[in-house]
Amino acid sequence: MTERGRIGVDTSGAIVEVDATFCHTLNATAAILLGSNMLDFTAPADRERCRRLMRRVVHTGSPISTTKRLVRTDSSHLWVQGHLSIAPPGTEVCVTMIFEETMPGSGEVKPEALLKTAQLTLDARRARGAIFCPSLFADSAWDILLAAYVSEAEGVLLTPTDLEPMLGIGHATLTRWIRALEVQGLIEFEAVGDGRAGGAAFQLTCDAHQRFERYLSERYAVAVSAATDLERFR
Repeated sequence: MTERGRIGVDTSGAIVEVDATFCHTLNATAAILLGSNMLDFTAPADRERCRRLMRRVVHTGSPISTTKRLVRTDSSHLWVQGHLSIAPPGTEVCVTMIFEETMPGSGEVKPEALLKTAQLTLDARRARGAIFCPSLFADSAWDILLAAYVSEAEGVLLTPTDLEPMLGIGHATLTRWIRALEVQGLIEFEAVGDGRAGGAAFQLTCDAHQRFERYLSERYAVAVSAATDLERFR
């Protein structure tokens, strides 16, 4: 496997050492990476598992290897095998991580396919609203989650203000649903405060992201199967 770089992180997961290969892999300078948390460059659905593995390495001192997705600065994903081990004492580095490029696990759907599936789902809902009366099919919570997934995959975080014209949802209705989704643990805000429902950027939580990837993977498999069946009628 091709090595994709090495980093050292402290007990919080912040990057304190980085080599040129890893900078090239993420298409980022050392100045950008140093001080950033490694989870910021990990696919959302993989973050909670990686957080647990990091704690296990620190607690037990035993090395661990795991397959995960790195998120480059252009929002593209790269599958890697990460090797975590305790660093020698005497430096601020707590855990050393070495990354090697690998293939997606068996049954995994590529991130590009998941994004395309989500985009088609969102586009279909918009097209339906353009032909029929949108109020007949109101499903604001689902539309908000779909838009959040697509936007994050494209490298942009949404604000509630962005969603009003995008989804055609009134401010009061949108605010109510966003608060409900936050209470359910499906979205989280970048910042907190009394005005967060109006303008602060938000994203899917790790749990919501994992559920979405499971849902989209299933929809993708169904679509591929249906396309194969349609070939018989040509």
